[in-house]
Amino acid sequence: MDSLPWLHAFDVLQNEEILKERAKQTVPSLGGLAALPLEQACMQLDKALRTVFYPTAQCLSILKRLIGVAHAHCMSVYPDSKAFLAGVYSLKPPLPEFALPICLTGLAGVGKTELLRAFRRVLDTDSKLMLDGQHPFPICRTWQVTVLARSTPKDVLRTLCQSEGSPSALVEKCRKLAYRDSVSLLMADEFQFATGSESANARVSQMLLSLCYIGVPFVFAANYSLIRRLQRRPGEEQQRLLSTPIILCPDSPNSADWQNTLKTQRDILPDYFIFDPVQDAVTLHAYTAGRKRAMAHLLLLAFRSEYPKGGKVDCQALRRAYHSTEHGGYREETERLVAQAIQKRPDPGRKDLWCPFPLEADASVEFLNASIAARDARVAEAEITAALTQAERRATLELKQESLKHANSGHVVPLHKKAKVTADELKRNANMFRDQI
Repeated sequence: MDSLPWLHAFDVLQNEEILKERAKQTVPSLGGLAALPLEQACMQLDKALRTVFYPTAQCLSILKRLIGVAHAHCMSVYPDSKAFLAGVYSLKPPLPEFALPICLTGLAGVGKTELLRAFRRVLDTDSKLMLDGQHPFPICRTWQVTVLARSTPKDVLRTLCQSEGSPSALVEKCRKLAYRDSVSLLMADEFQFATGSESANARVSQMLLSLCYIGVPFVFAANYSLIRRLQRRPGEEQQRLLSTPIILCPDSPNSADWQNTLKTQRDILPDYFIFDPVQDAVTLHAYTAGRKRAMAHLLLLAFRSEYPKGGKVDCQALRRAYHSTEHGGYREETERLVAQAIQKRPDPGRKDLWCPFPLEADASVEFLNASIAARDARVAEAEITAALTQAERRATLELKQESLKHANSGHVVPLHKKAKVTADELKRNANMFRDQI
């Protein structure tokens, strides 16, 4: 008999252009925001920023790997229609007893959840399969689990099969449903919110292992903090849960991927977002360490500040947003990421910012070079500013303001002869230098 018809859906995904187009997520440019109250405008922008997704080369590579895993599973357990029907009506479905999971990890906000959503867009299309002439079989292709703070292994299994029973009975029910519905990949996310104590860590480990016993390929997204907690579990659990990691790293500041990510975000609101995705790419990478969520937060803050006064979001507006109180948490993380990349060791106070797995040399070198460049730029700016007198600082500010104007004729701002610097001014300059690094 012929192989299951829907298996052919994998063939078209071998074309990278088709894969990229299906994975990409854009929104129509937001128009008419000027007529909306501030909070409503910000809400629409926030929703759009959370929706858009640009599939970078790194994302496409991971998607291709997950597609390959799902395809191989289907070819193995669904060789033809006759075998499928036999498996559906057998007491135990012909699935592996245990599926080693893939651990998708990376910094918080780097795009792990969005990548899993992209996989669903790429592979999921509603369809049914009629084989026995009696009733159609649904084709689900993927199952997704989002873990809540107080979830237990039983809660997770019950959600998947919409049934009650003991954990072992729920696993068997999930196995039968997963086989019948042709599930080729199980995805789980947000496990970090269920941790915080040793008992909670054990519960997360049990949840992950229970999902492995369903017997379909399984990928779970985890921040570095969760990985470090799982690394404290017994060795046999670590070997099962952490043996196949995939690390999603920030894109480098000069890469076309980072520039296209910025362009995708800018195109949401082109009338207000007037920064240059190419010329400003390195600067904006220095503000965010290449994290997409941090960039979205920066754009939202800058828009919130400029919108009431009719301003635009350029690189200067984003710089002000970067130094704002509201962005303090992201800013602290960015500066810690830069510092630890240069020092080549984790920050003792924030080990969740350091990858628990060895990184490929290329990724480490790229981030190190970007971190050094960002640090040097801040240090140079701080040194120059700290060496100026108050009069020179005022004149420099005037020059910066004038450079943004399109004047018809040149305008010279005099830099007065340097006055004798007092001890108090030297102290103020030293403090300013320290604060700006």
